[in-house]
Order: sequence, then structure tokens, then C-alpha cells
Amino acid sequence: MRRSATGPCARRRPLVAVAAVLALAFIGVVPALHAQQSADSGRVYQPDALSTGAFASRTSLEEAARGTGPAADAARERLANGDFQVGDRLALLVQGEPTLSDTFTVREGQLLRLPNITDLRLHGVLHSEIQDDVTRELGKYIKNPVVRATPLVRVAVLGQVGRPGYYSAPADELVSDMLMRAGGPTTNSDLNKTVVRRGTELVYPAKTIQTAMAQGQTIDQLNLRPGDQIVVGEKPPGGNTLRIIGIVAGLAGIAVSIALIARH
Repeated sequence: MRRSATGPCARRRPLVAVAAVLALAFIGVVPALHAQQSADSGRVYQPDALSTGAFASRTSLEEAARGTGPAADAARERLANGDFQVGDRLALLVQGEPTLSDTFTVREGQLLRLPNITDLRLHGVLHSEIQDDVTRELGKYIKNPVVRATPLVRVAVLGQVGRPGYYSAPADELVSDMLMRAGGPTTNSDLNKTVVRRGTELVYPAKTIQTAMAQGQTIDQLNLRPGDQIVVGEKPPGGNTLRIIGIVAGLAGIAVSIALIARH
């Protein structure tokens, strides 16, 4: 005589099966998320795709210079000497003038040498002022010149990013977008630990960088200089493994609970 399939054991089977399916589903989500993050970190941006047009103005720097502390010191230095240093580059696009539409390097004495015109003196010139200055100077040789001037800053993005290295970016690019130029954060990154170093010196601690990214500040507004290093922090070792173990353990606990409930 066959036993009925409606006994306690039969009732427990579907409940346990559901718990097992849930566990497998959650375990499968983890590598899927990692794969998605890896795909996102491979995004490639064009050199001028991320610029915003936002620079620190002379007025804002003068206001900052009236204060005290490192930010005031940096503002006074920028006002006195300008933003352009030897080796910096300036991308120019002059309508109808192919010889002037190129990337030019700032030379010794903060001079910008352009074809067939007098050298431009950039001492004391800010990033926010360069387009007007170049347009005014070219106006001596070209009638109503249409100029687009983009100052470039070469900054390192290091630490937990997909493609660490040095990148030349428009000075009006968001600090947060610099991470995307470098392939985006890795699965082990901790953006809350991101800092900026200038050689061996810590220029901006993690809290300052968090604020800069949250407020949408640009390279220029944060006063990043050529050669500065944005270093993305790392999560504690074993953090991902512990999270996976925690998920599996939690689901196993759910399965046991379901089985005990079914038994009663």
C-alpha cells in the first residue's frame, strides 16, 4: 500500500527547495555584480568630453585670499603668479586658422609661443582668463577671431582604479570624472579613502576630496597642479569574501528556519 504524498516530509520538500533556490540566486548575484562593475570600468572617454566650463574666477580667489590657512595661501599664490607653469599645455582651436589650432606648451618664463605672432606672457593669468587673453592677443593679427582655449592639466590617478596612470585633462573637468578616465573604481576601491598627494606631501585628505566630489568641483576649483596624484583608497582585505560568506550563512539560516517551521 502506497503512503500518501501529503505527509510532513512531503510538505517540507517544497519549502527547503525554495530556500535552496534563493541561496543559489543570491550567490549568483555576486559574480554578476562584479562582472557589471568590470564592464563599466572599461568605459573610454574622449579627451575633451568631460569639461564643464567651471573655473575658479579671480573674484572667488580674491575672496579666498582674504582668509587664513592653506586655501588662502594657495589663492594668493595663484593671484600672484597665475595658473600656468612651464610644461603646461594649452589646446587651441581658432576658427579658420589651422596653424593656430593645435596643442601648445608653456615655455620657460611662462611664455606661450604661437606660430607667426609674438609670444604670449602668461605670468599672472588664470585658467578662467586664458580664452579672453588669447582672443584679445590674436585680435591684433586676425579680425574678430573665434577662439576656444582649453588649459590641460596632467594628473595621476592611482590606487584602486581600472587603468592607473597619468592623464591630461581639461582644467574644468570634474574631479570625480578623473576616476572614469582611469577606468573607474575597482571592486576593491573605497572612494571615501581617496586623497591627493603632491610628491610625498598629502595635499588634500579624504574628507576634502569627498566634499569636492559631492559638490561637483573641477580640477581647477580644487587647485590641482600638474603632477598631483589622486590616490583611490582600498577596502580592508577580505571584505568581499566576508560579505559573501555572510550572505550564504544568512540564507542557510533561513533554510534551517523554514525546515524547523515545516517540521512543526
